[in-house]
Amino acid sequence: MKVAGKALAVVILTLIIFPGFVLADEESGEGDAQLGGLAAFGVGLIFTGTAYYALTKRRLFIEHRKGEPGIVVRPERPYVTVFGPVYPMTIHHAFTVVGTLLALAHFATCTDYSTIGGKAGLGMAITLILLNISGFYGRYVHIKIEKAARKKESRALKHFVGIMRRWKVLHVVLVAVFLLLLGIHLATVGD
Repeated sequence: MKVAGKALAVVILTLIIFPGFVLADEESGEGDAQLGGLAAFGVGLIFTGTAYYALTKRRLFIEHRKGEPGIVVRPERPYVTVFGPVYPMTIHHAFTVVGTLLALAHFATCTDYSTIGGKAGLGMAITLILLNISGFYGRYVHIKIEKAARKKESRALKHFVGIMRRWKVLHVVLVAVFLLLLGIHLATVGD
């Protein structure tokens, strides 16, 4: 990536994170976690990155092609083609990692995990960390699958496809646990 591309990436990342810091300026009671707006923005980033990846993976509405940044809209499916310098998986990882870090800043300020909301929040923090570890492992397995396919190594390909199949189940279960804990947390804390 050229220097101009890196500078643009820093500017975009700053623009993405800045609203979260504005939202983070809030009052809360003793023992309550601070930076709730930052955490909400982080979870929003996670959902955005996941939705973009899910929509581009199936190419139902959005198609992503590597190239110079741009958007093409047309009346047939896929309706929107997004051109960008990175792949949707990279966008998904960047948004989920940044979103997780923003949410963890909120979790780190909590001093009371004795309530149901506090326990759900702690469970969400642990689940987010596990989801990130799982995501990087899934990316590693995906790279192994692509490498085995290029080299036409059917035995290795079959092995890694089996691992990927089991990994997907684990990753989806972790997402379901996170969403359940998020629902509990939102229902039991806040104004």
